[in-house]
Amino acid sequence: MFFDYAPQLQGLHCTIIYTVPISVIYSYKNVSNLFGNPNIVPMVNIYEFNRSECDLNYNQQRLEGVASLIEQRVDVSAVFDDRQQLLDLAKASGGHVRQLMQTTRSSCLTATTRKHSKILAEDVTYALNQQQFDFERSTPTPEYYTILARVCIDKDIAKEEIGQNLLFNLSVLEYNGNSRWNYVNPLVKQSYAFQQALRSIQGNP
Repeated sequence: MFFDYAPQLQGLHCTIIYTVPISVIYSYKNVSNLFGNPNIVPMVNIYEFNRSECDLNYNQQRLEGVASLIEQRVDVSAVFDDRQQLLDLAKASGGHVRQLMQTTRSSCLTATTRKHSKILAEDVTYALNQQQFDFERSTPTPEYYTILARVCIDKDIAKEEIGQNLLFNLSVLEYNGNSRWNYVNPLVKQSYAFQQALRSIQGNP
């Protein structure tokens, strides 16, 4: 739509903001030629970026900033058994706010179903596992995991169809600041297939 009907989309006599999938931004057709430079909203960077490290350390201040998005909406001490569960959700979000909200909501529903008075660690683990399984279902072949493992190592995604698919389904997240880089969604990173692909690339049995 954004490529084939660009003149019509720009011809509307009103102020309008279009939100496009990240795959459109990465398309070889170059949407900037049609609409000008897009405003890309990256993930909140919760990491200490180091291109030479596969497993990045967390930046505690940024992690707390992401956690505060929940703290501004609920009384954490009344909802969570321990604040660590909130930080675990923030880590698992990769800085993606919608994913944080989804997994927090799922944790609440899980705790309610199990008749827990507060969200326990086991409720968070269950909610995160369910979303991990969703990612696994949308990753069709081992080839995808090889590409994901390469993203973890190189901090960049190949600009081809599979790469665009991985950005589109949020298996790969984008960050920017002083530089633009990519990283694997934390929920994908914890899957067995990903860990197996990573060990294969790194030459570990």
